[in-house]
Amino acid sequence: MPSPDLSGVRRVLVLRHRAAGDLILTTPALRALRAGLPEARIEILVSRGTETILDENPDVDRVLTLDRRSFLGQASRYAALARGRYDLLLDMVSNPRSAFMTALTRAPIRVGYDIPGRSGAYTVRVPREPVGPDGPIARYAAESPLDQVRALGIEPRGLHLTLVVSPEANAWAVRFFRATGIGERPLAACLPSGTWPSKTWMPERFAAAMDALHDSADALWLWGPGEEGLARDCSARMKRPSTVAPVMGWQELAAILQRCAVLVSNDSGPKHLAVALGIPTVTIFGPTHPGAWQPPQGPHVVVESVGLDCLHCNHTRCPLPGDRHMRCMRDLTADRVADVCRAQVLQRAGSIA
Repeated sequence: MPSPDLSGVRRVLVLRHRAAGDLILTTPALRALRAGLPEARIEILVSRGTETILDENPDVDRVLTLDRRSFLGQASRYAALARGRYDLLLDMVSNPRSAFMTALTRAPIRVGYDIPGRSGAYTVRVPREPVGPDGPIARYAAESPLDQVRALGIEPRGLHLTLVVSPEANAWAVRFFRATGIGERPLAACLPSGTWPSKTWMPERFAAAMDALHDSADALWLWGPGEEGLARDCSARMKRPSTVAPVMGWQELAAILQRCAVLVSNDSGPKHLAVALGIPTVTIFGPTHPGAWQPPQGPHVVVESVGLDCLHCNHTRCPLPGDRHMRCMRDLTADRVADVCRAQVLQRAGSIA
């Protein structure tokens, strides 16, 4: 299918009102759009609470938010979209809600994924994922938004993620480190939470791994909304001293991460912030596939069980009974994770020496 004529495009809207990790994985597509349409005004609609991830992003002119908990807020946003007069819309969510919003805009060029029941909202339809003889092909998640950009005839400008830490967030981090007295030794940031029960390593294993790593780095426990208790539980389980981070937003989290030697976590959104900042990561995988959620390059290591035919099942809860239940998490030892983290800390120290 030939690419649409973009010569009249002056206003662009991108729909990406999903989780924070999905948003930052969209930044390569935003960079390509900026390069391909340098004179256009680029706006993006995101979930309320994630907008600071795009603070100072050079590829975005305006960030709009959608509060899915507010009926009035949604109605107001829908009305604004209908008045928006956009020339080009890219729906990088392509669920029923976003397809409805796409149709509301009446933009002349509307790009979305070719999904039954929704594709009628789009003038340019893009396959959701490439499929091979054995089914869907796993590839880095940043590629999928770029497929929509490619469909416009615009070439990607790399897969690296963009995250700019604000001066205010950096100043906050400086005050935090001074107040706690940490930072003299390398820091291992540890995020023990997970969005799915099936991809959440046990808190006692996280604590044991951080204890084993203490000879090389101090542990800093991170947490998000509703997760403080888990972080404090992990800290309390440790035999060595550790620090629990205070409540913070995405910018403050980024400011802390860029001062750490490594982030160890389950497969979760904050890992992508560390990737964007060039901070080494150690990610525990089980039901999700590293091919989709692990960057193809950089100082990033996957830790997962071996020899299990149920790996990468994509179940949010493990359906297996008895001894097979949660094997992908239970088979991973604290010493194995600590050893990988130690190697990352030492490599980081050597690279900045």
